[in-house]
Amino acid sequence: LKMKKQKIKIGNANLLVAVAKNKEEHRKGLMGVSSLPRNHGMLFVFPKEQKANFWMKNTTIPLSIAFIGKDNKIQEILNLNPLDETGVESKNQVLYALEVNQGWFLANNISVGDKIDYKIRRFKLTIS
Repeated sequence: LKMKKQKIKIGNANLLVAVAKNKEEHRKGLMGVSSLPRNHGMLFVFPKEQKANFWMKNTTIPLSIAFIGKDNKIQEILNLNPLDETGVESKNQVLYALEVNQGWFLANNISVGDKIDYKIRRFKLTIS
């Protein structure tokens, strides 16, 4: 993944994530990625709270996805199967979605209600 990586923390687990911030990065996601190193993932950041839709088109690795609200709390965790083009939608409006190797949340004792330690870096343009 040639995207900027950022460290996040959930409970006692550290994760290095590629941050997908725009429509093109969201569309591509982890398509074409043949493996994801341990403790790595992709964090999708949405411009505003919304229902998030995902599928596994051209994605060959089994993933788990967490849908995360604006309070940084995990609202739900789902497993996604390789190449499954069935859409998966968050039950609620979310600000983030986090994809990791399938089983990562379970292996790190992370569940719904846990909070991710992530500060989004927003840049303001100042004209003087």
